[in-house]
Amino acid sequence: MGKAKAKKTTGARAKRDKRRRAATEESAEAVLASVPAVESLKDLPSFDEVAPDERQRAAYEAFLAEAEEPGQMRIGCVARLDRGFPLVVTEGDVFRAEHAVGFAKSRGEEEVLLPAAGDRVAVRVAPGHDMGVIERVLPRRTSFERWRGRARGERQVLAANVDTILIVQALGAGEVLLDRIARSMVLALDCSAEPVVVLTKADRCAAGELERELGRVRALVGEGVRVVVTSSAEGAGLDEVRACVPAGTCSMILGESGAGKSTLLNALLGHEAMATGGVRGKDDAGRHTTVSRVLISLPGAGVVADVPGLRSLPLVGHERGLAKMFPEIVRAAQTCRFNDCTHTHEPGCAVREAVATGDVAEVRWQAFERLADEMRVSAASLDPDVSL
Repeated sequence: MGKAKAKKTTGARAKRDKRRRAATEESAEAVLASVPAVESLKDLPSFDEVAPDERQRAAYEAFLAEAEEPGQMRIGCVARLDRGFPLVVTEGDVFRAEHAVGFAKSRGEEEVLLPAAGDRVAVRVAPGHDMGVIERVLPRRTSFERWRGRARGERQVLAANVDTILIVQALGAGEVLLDRIARSMVLALDCSAEPVVVLTKADRCAAGELERELGRVRALVGEGVRVVVTSSAEGAGLDEVRACVPAGTCSMILGESGAGKSTLLNALLGHEAMATGGVRGKDDAGRHTTVSRVLISLPGAGVVADVPGLRSLPLVGHERGLAKMFPEIVRAAQTCRFNDCTHTHEPGCAVREAVATGDVAEVRWQAFERLADEMRVSAASLDPDVSL
């Protein structure tokens, strides 16, 4: 009786699994049918614009030496991510690809190895097939990541192999969000990319407002960080933005929905390529218009990675980026009387003294204090043994 029941249960489970597999296959086919056709895509970078560096080529050659079908392998770059189906640019060809089975088995921190926009990859194209299979993500030069917050150790890679992060904030809608700029800079510096602040919609500023907001931003970011003021409507500042993305480099454009990212990219391209949307009148918040992660070739310049607008940029484990953004505060903290100084009330606090004397700008100290406290709380919630 027990054996019969066990067989019946096993048979039912097998049927259920078969139905699930069929549904998954149908779903994958439907998703693939919904992504843009390759021939309809414009402004894609050529292979020369996204060619792998020496380290990536060496890793590819090492992979080929162990591959079962080396003749079917190609080296390429992920130029788009549309609903889980990467678009790969190789020398002389552009095609959709799927992930090798090994990627589906990855969990936890290994998920960062899933292909991201800008990744250089080893991709297999079997004879008679119009789709490739990504077998290996080659070493990343840089990796711009944010914390997902759903599970410990889980990060989302927004773009790989980027050299510059264009931090976009809109003018003319109240005070520029300094906190957003500060955390964006921390993330950029943490991945060893160069941050550039791009202020859009300057044509919406009232008299004197531009100078005031520009002063606030420059006081926050400090010397040595480029701040570019643009107006897509008037064509102002576009050449300065192009200069931040020289040929042979890749930048990522980062900003909330409604910040003017797509409008700026359209102005840089000289034609309407990116969908744009309005903003809500009550709070000037934007509607998501970018839905894919895309590499875009800028005429006369380099490549820009565009990602959907991000409402939140949580900071977890980005102490290196924090130290790079606020080096004067880190140096001052090293001379505090107490090693565990919280810079709030202890005697002999060199940081508070530096703020009082003006050696550390008040706006930078306030930003540092908020971000450091956020990272301290986040780390403690993940692991009570972590101390910052």
